[in-house]
Amino acid sequence: MEVRQALAAVPVPESVERALEAAEEQFGSATAWAIRSSATLEDLPDASFAGQHDTFLNVRGREAILTAVHGCWVSLFTDRAIFYRLEHRMAHRSAAMAVVVQAMVPATAAGVLFTIDPVTGSAGRIVIEGTPGLGDRLVSGQVDPERVVLDKETLRVVERYAASGSNCLDEPIAQRLGALARKVERLFGGPQDIEWAADSGQVFLLQARPVTATRPARSWEDRQVWTNLNTGEVFPEVATPISWSMIRSFVTPLFGSIFRLFGADVTKGPSAGLVAGRIYFNVNTALAALRPFTLALNRVAHIAQALGGGQIQEYQQMGSGIPKEDLPHLGFSWLRYILSCPRILFDLIVHSPRRGAEFISGVQARSAKLARLDFASLPTPELARTFPRVLQENLERWDLLYLFTRAGALLVLQKACRDWLGDQDLSVTNRLFAGLGGLPETEAGLALWRLAALAHADHQTETVLRSKDRWQEVRVQFGHSEQGRQFLAAWGSFMAEHGHHCRGEIELSNARWAEKSDYVLDLVRNYLRSIDQSNPMENQRRLAAERRQLTQQCRQRLKNPIKRWLFSWSLKRVQQLAIDREVWKSEVVRHIALLRRMLLLLGERLQQHGVLARQDDIFFLEVSEIEPVGTGCACFNVKELVAVRRREYEANLRLNPPPVVKGRYDPTKQAVPAPDPGVRVLTGIPVFPGIVTGSARVILHADEHQQVQPGEILVAPFTDPAWTPYFLSAAGVVMDQGGILSHGSIIAREYGLPAVTNLGSATRIIRTGDQVQVDGNLGRVTILEREGTRP
Repeated sequence: MEVRQALAAVPVPESVERALEAAEEQFGSATAWAIRSSATLEDLPDASFAGQHDTFLNVRGREAILTAVHGCWVSLFTDRAIFYRLEHRMAHRSAAMAVVVQAMVPATAAGVLFTIDPVTGSAGRIVIEGTPGLGDRLVSGQVDPERVVLDKETLRVVERYAASGSNCLDEPIAQRLGALARKVERLFGGPQDIEWAADSGQVFLLQARPVTATRPARSWEDRQVWTNLNTGEVFPEVATPISWSMIRSFVTPLFGSIFRLFGADVTKGPSAGLVAGRIYFNVNTALAALRPFTLALNRVAHIAQALGGGQIQEYQQMGSGIPKEDLPHLGFSWLRYILSCPRILFDLIVHSPRRGAEFISGVQARSAKLARLDFASLPTPELARTFPRVLQENLERWDLLYLFTRAGALLVLQKACRDWLGDQDLSVTNRLFAGLGGLPETEAGLALWRLAALAHADHQTETVLRSKDRWQEVRVQFGHSEQGRQFLAAWGSFMAEHGHHCRGEIELSNARWAEKSDYVLDLVRNYLRSIDQSNPMENQRRLAAERRQLTQQCRQRLKNPIKRWLFSWSLKRVQQLAIDREVWKSEVVRHIALLRRMLLLLGERLQQHGVLARQDDIFFLEVSEIEPVGTGCACFNVKELVAVRRREYEANLRLNPPPVVKGRYDPTKQAVPAPDPGVRVLTGIPVFPGIVTGSARVILHADEHQQVQPGEILVAPFTDPAWTPYFLSAAGVVMDQGGILSHGSIIAREYGLPAVTNLGSATRIIRTGDQVQVDGNLGRVTILEREGTRP
């Protein structure tokens, strides 16, 4: 206080006063001035005095200017400046103050910008903050700013956060600021913190200082972005070590040829990883492959909408939201890419639809051959050596390029339906996929209904089936009659064709339908209860007839023969793609079921020999460890290793990571918003048109012993083939997660069920028994009446 009082008594030196008077006369007395402090200890490598000293705005007149300059000098010894120097152990005598006198900009907007992201340390971004009017309230923290983040190289807006009531940072102004900021950074040779103002479309840089306080460089893990796009449906739960190591072994061949289409080497960046034990795709690697191709990069959000995952909004900005320096280098160069075009063309020819059909036929033949092998006759060491060989020979041959070559037809079909047929909401397009037939999962549901119909045809068989006995007792009773033996034969055929399915069927540790006869028996019994109320076989025939009629009507509306041909060609290709995608997955699962059979046999033997404590401990080994453990050559304590991995697995079961994870996943920092109990209308992606009202049936796990009754609305977190039997009785389907190409969407269209997906939290808001309306035209689900509120 005494120092400030003493400084306040010191007059402005006469030479300074004369210089200020001369400047004022030159510009005119009406000019408004900004009087800014600039101290010698500001913006050091380890300290910044930003905001510690005073600045005066809109200063007019000679006396006011002198007073403001004097005030800047005195602010060198404000309480906050003194305490800041003491905290950083700086000598007070080394502090000195210069003053900058600038003509005021009549700013309509003002703020600050950084040529480096001050939060993440990313050098590839420019962060701009601004508010309407002068920027003094922003600098002092009195208002929330509008925030725009630019890619430093392209000056493209990658993120935008609008403050309430603010719209001062439009794209042209932000890009002009970005261009100037790059020049300032080059001029001063390092990252800059710049104050700016704008008036009538012109931008002004008022002050620049080095950025002195940024976060330390982030680790590789902190710079990664992970997504459960599609994996949340295909592999929704915690992966056991055996399953994750299996998937790791064939991710590269599965996606490698698709990455090669973009001149990228998938081995140079991780395609997938684990988040809380669950399988997530690596977004950095995917975007690195797409980055040279702007058109493909701009369709990232469309891909998210097609495959779903509850993260479509995240993907609106994801295409350019990850800094360039955070993307792996996948070996791309335009020269190399141009020279590789003949190879790319050859790959596309080799992976034609015809060759894809031949490939899947070969896969089915190998599956049949494997199913006939007698693994039980193999000695334990030989069985342990056979497992990794069978896995490698049968799973590492898979190549998604066979399906990818037909994905372009989907874009053609959507354009034809939207632009030529006026199908803006694609409701007509969705109806063109109803009653296709040939999808293994829908055939599984129909096969279960046929089992119920077979039992219903004979009173004695139906009576036995409706009993409360378990399958083993029912099976014995069926052996005493001709009709019963016919049912057993049909049951055996069903298990041979569909018994490899289950909930989370990519996971090796999950029991298959063939191992859960009582569960399948309950499904058949449920169909028996409604056998006279509906006929899904007749419904499928009706849907197929309506689809063929609609297809013909669409063709007739297209008078241009070229457009008509493109529509017919793309429709046929996409319909076959929908079928082939499910056939491929079913065959993969069939192989996984065979591998599980081998593991169970090996686990049983190793338990008997005392190597494992439990049979299912085998799933806590990795593929590379199966042979040494099975042959007695392991150089580690098997039981201790299994115990550690099992504890980690069980801990991960209690976690619930979000669909998109940026950086390391920290469950202690995850904020899961509670659903609003007052919500009555939920909006998602329409899957199949139609409006239906019914009682909700919320099912969280496909192996739960509750059933969907005729006329009920199935409400599920996601769906995989294990959910298909529930669709057969449902009047409509509601899903938290998924897109238009997700499994549940395909099955809903096949069965002709009004459906909405990607609702986010429907299973947490809707309760079993609620009366809900599903609008498959608008993608809307409305809770009409809560369970328990009806009189």
